[in-house]
Amino acid sequence: MSLVAIVGAGEIGAATARALSLRARVDVVRLIDQHASVAEGKALDLMQSGPVRGSDTRVEGMADLNAAAGASAVILADPVGSAEWSGEAGLGILRRLLTSGCLEQAVLICAGATQRALMQQGFDELALSRRRVIGSAPEALAATARALVALEARAASNQVMLTVMGNPPDSMVIPWPEASIGGNSITSILSASQLHQLERRIRGLWPPGPGALGTAAALLSEAAVTGSRRLFSVFVSLDRDNGTKAPVCSWPVSIGPAGLERVATPALTGRDRVVVDEVLQ
Repeated sequence: MSLVAIVGAGEIGAATARALSLRARVDVVRLIDQHASVAEGKALDLMQSGPVRGSDTRVEGMADLNAAAGASAVILADPVGSAEWSGEAGLGILRRLLTSGCLEQAVLICAGATQRALMQQGFDELALSRRRVIGSAPEALAATARALVALEARAASNQVMLTVMGNPPDSMVIPWPEASIGGNSITSILSASQLHQLERRIRGLWPPGPGALGTAAALLSEAAVTGSRRLFSVFVSLDRDNGTKAPVCSWPVSIGPAGLERVATPALTGRDRVVVDEVLQ
C-alpha cells in the first residue's frame, strides 16, 4: 500500500491532497492537522468526489502527527488558518517527525515557497538526510515558465522542457541552451530578446500560488513512491566540487524512493554560471 502524508491542511496542503486524489496514483493520502475537524472535512469532500472523477485513492483527515509513520513521502505544507510551516514552529514539526521515526524511510518534501530556509535549518540543526529532503516549489515555477514559453512560441506546454536553477526570484537561472520545444532547441525558435523578456516575467511570478505549489508537491511525492526518470526543479543541498556541502538552492534532479537519484549538470552561459557560483558559495 502506497501512503503519502501531508502535514498541514491549509491551502497548500488541501491543494496537494486534491492533486493526489485526482491523479489516483497512490493508495492512501493522510491530511494531518491539529484542526482535526477541518482536515476530516476536506478529506471527506475529496472522498465523496472521488467516484465522480474515477479515483479510488483513500483520503483521511487526522490530527495525530504520528499518522505520518509508514509513509513513502511526507509533505510539509501549511497549517489551517496560517502561513506555510517555517521558523521555529516548522523546525519543531521536523524535530517531532524525526524523533518519532516518521522520516526513517520517507522522502520529506517541503512544499512551501519560503521553506528553503527551513530546509537549511533542518540540515544544520537536525542533521536531516540531504538525500531525502527536497523542496518542490521551484517545480511549480518551472511549470509556469513552461506555460509562458508555450504561449510565446505558440506551442503546447507539454512540448516545452526547461528547468529552474539558483534561488528564485532574484538569483534565478533558466538554462536556455538546454531548453527545448518539441525536441528542438528553444534558442532556435525564440530570440534572445524574447527569452530575456520571458525570464523577467517568470521572476515576477514568484512565489507560486497554493494550487501550483500543491500540484508540484503531489508530482514529487508520486516520484518518491514509484520512481521517475523525469527531471524536476527542486530545492536541494548538494556537494560542492571540494566535497563541502552547498547551501540549499534549486537544481534539476530525478527523484525515487530513496530520495535524490540523479543530479543533472546543465550547460550554462557565462553570465548564468556566475549567478549559480554565487548561490553555491
